[in-house]
Amino acid sequence: MISGGLLRWTATRLRASTAQDALGMRTDSWTNAGTFRCDLRNDSTSEQPYADGVAVVRACELRARWDAVQGVGLTELDRVSVRGRTLRVESIRNLDERDRVAVISCREID
Repeated sequence: MISGGLLRWTATRLRASTAQDALGMRTDSWTNAGTFRCDLRNDSTSEQPYADGVAVVRACELRARWDAVQGVGLTELDRVSVRGRTLRVESIRNLDERDRVAVISCREID
């Protein structure tokens, strides 16, 4: 079980739009779809070539209660907003397959 004292931040699930544009592509808009409490940990930061310049890429890890993450319906297609940072969800793991702690690997690109 994850300690309640570690769940300091509120994360907001941002669900991808299902609307399509004239070409049949999904529109790039996000809607709030629920919140859950989490712990934010910064794993690494690096500079990488991106488009016509350099981008700072931050890898983060969120830890939350498994039932809270399942309750809001978070998937790898979603984004998560924590402390003003919008993070792309890369994976959601059920720690030790015990249905208690969700470890969410995320990436932020500036």
